[in-house]
Order: sequence, then C-alpha cells, then structure tokens
Amino acid sequence: MSLTIFPNKIEIFHIAGIGKVSKTISAQHIGQVRFQATYWRARLHQTKSCTQILPGHEIRVIGREGLTLLVMPLAK
Repeated sequence: MSLTIFPNKIEIFHIAGIGKVSKTISAQHIGQVRFQATYWRARLHQTKSCTQILPGHEIRVIGREGLTLLVMPLAK
C-alpha cells in the first residue's frame, strides 16, 4: 500500500469571519485564535500590512491552509 501526502491547499473563504486572538500571531510564528466557538492555529495571510497581532485583538479570518486559519488584522 502506498501513502501519498498532498501539500496543504490554501482555501480562501467567500465570506470572511471575525475571531479573536488568544496567542500572539507574528510573521514568523503561528498563533492561536478563537473562531466560531473553537480555538484554531492561525497565521498571518499578508505580512506586509502587519507583522504581529496581540491577544485580545479581533481579526478577520479569510481562509485556511490545512487546519491553520489565515487571518488579517480587523480594520478599525
């Protein structure tokens, strides 16, 4: 039996959701967010616009890569 491993495909959501950071997310480190009543691993989608998001800040969830959400800071 052969096991083939596929790379994680990036999926961009048609409608973005709102979540809250629970562990710092930075350009170099995956953090954690609470989204739809569940904690998820999360990483910044575009590091040019932001280099870090601290716990307590709201974020926009725009997609996912495997089980890691792709997030951006929520514009105020």
